[in-house]
Amino acid sequence: MPRCALLAVLLVIPGGPVRAEEPHACAAAVTAMRVRAAALPQGDLSRRFAEADLANAMAELEAGDPGECGELVEHAAHVIETRPYVLRPGEVLHGYGPDGPLPASAAPLR
Repeated sequence: MPRCALLAVLLVIPGGPVRAEEPHACAAAVTAMRVRAAALPQGDLSRRFAEADLANAMAELEAGDPGECGELVEHAAHVIETRPYVLRPGEVLHGYGPDGPLPASAAPLR
């Protein structure tokens, strides 16, 4: 009896869906989205949220859940495309600086 393997298609199109049901496909999708996230400005809040989604996607992948990984990659792609998280002039993101979390004694990012 022949064995059948389910292979997922990795489709990364700006603004399009990302399907990553196999571990190697999800890892490739995370890599592609990290490149897109890195194209956003360093202090961009949407970039931070996308990078957090991608870090969580890799954690899910390492935990053996490539389906959840794919969903997180799709969300990161949406965040990168639409950039819904923006600090308005004068707004402050407490706890984060341009290089990540700040020590408790540091001043907030303005």
